[in-house]
Amino acid sequence: MKKLTATCALFLALPVAAMAQSDAPTPGRELAELIYGSIEDNPKGAADMGEFVNFGRDIFVSMDHDESGSVDFSEFTDWDFGFSFIAEDEGQQRAYDTAQKILFAFWDRDANGAINRSEYHTSMVADFRRADTDDDAFLTRDEFLSGYVINLAYRAAITGQ
Repeated sequence: MKKLTATCALFLALPVAAMAQSDAPTPGRELAELIYGSIEDNPKGAADMGEFVNFGRDIFVSMDHDESGSVDFSEFTDWDFGFSFIAEDEGQQRAYDTAQKILFAFWDRDANGAINRSEYHTSMVADFRRADTDDDAFLTRDEFLSGYVINLAYRAAITGQ
């Protein structure tokens, strides 16, 4: 219960950290923008739920090194877009490691030490809906940057906010 309470408290605090961030280009922001560019395939310039979930499915497959259909914490932390290098450069590796633990716990919905495909899919859908602040079923670049839980958690860890 304490783990759940701490996780919920962090995720309630994350939007505040996101609002405090500037639009100034930083390595983490630039990386998040590149990630968004690899998701979005819509002429309107926004990613729909299908694109987002398909992108997540590809990520899950690449994290699942042993092809077991679930991702344990080691697999989760071994896979990285590049945020780990940025955290290390900024002297924020411990904060980044903590953010990874919290994200893993958040997505490991049954708390069994592994994220299965269903849990990951459920998390991707919930994360999309949470980031889609205007509730139009599309994620704009700004919504992704300021509302997607990975961006919020890792940026907060890297910047110390």
